[in-house]
Amino acid sequence: MDTIEKALQKFDQAPGVPGAARNSPPPDGATALSSRSRAEINFDQLRAEGLLVPDDTRTQLKEEFRHIKRPLLKKLAANSANGRTQHRNIVMVTSARPGEGKTYNAINLALSVAEERNRRVLLIDADVLKPSVGRKLGLEETPGLVDYLTGEAQGLRDLLLKTNIPQFTVMQSGKRHHLTTELLASDRMRQLIDELAQRYSDRVVVFDCPPLLSTTEASVLVQLAGQVVMVVAEGETTHSEVNKSLALIGSKTDVGVVLNKSRVGHDGYGYYYYGS
Repeated sequence: MDTIEKALQKFDQAPGVPGAARNSPPPDGATALSSRSRAEINFDQLRAEGLLVPDDTRTQLKEEFRHIKRPLLKKLAANSANGRTQHRNIVMVTSARPGEGKTYNAINLALSVAEERNRRVLLIDADVLKPSVGRKLGLEETPGLVDYLTGEAQGLRDLLLKTNIPQFTVMQSGKRHHLTTELLASDRMRQLIDELAQRYSDRVVVFDCPPLLSTTEASVLVQLAGQVVMVVAEGETTHSEVNKSLALIGSKTDVGVVLNKSRVGHDGYGYYYYGS
């Protein structure tokens, strides 16, 4: 029995990858990925949202996300050691339906990875219809991903918000647009993914994506991912919905399932990672 079936039973880059980045020209305006803007994240805001707080306190939440991130980082390290460029550092977090906790998991995963000594994290709000990463982090709205894809923001540099949390950078969703599916399926988006994946070998890019069965945007995004984390709410998501979502992701992408809102053996939420 494979690991996905086991999960379903539960509820019945230092610059450059050698050669690759040099041979592929970056998208227009993307020659510099350093962040020019800064954003202060209030730790009290993180606590109020029930999010992971990057301090020296050892908590159950931190332990749970250590278990979640470890398989992702292990696959990324193996990918680098083999000299392959399969976008393993591009991690898309999604769910079948709204309300399953994907944004909560995406933020916590990114914050947890930022605590690694040799990793930097870029968290991108790609839930372009209902963005919430900035609100949960207590950030003011700023131009972001959609503005870059429409060409209204030529360079990435002004869209990346360097924060007061070391190694943790945020890109917000940006302005609303009626052609978001087409923008996410564009050559400019594919070039952006290539650029983010290849320019910094120590950077993990976490995307908070829309739910797979509610919008077409998510099914476009996951095709660009090296790894997908699918959040499943125990007792809420049906077996059929999970199967439909996994079919949209396809078999060529590494998929992990996080079982969310589980109270088995915990006083609060439980998180379980099942890697394919």
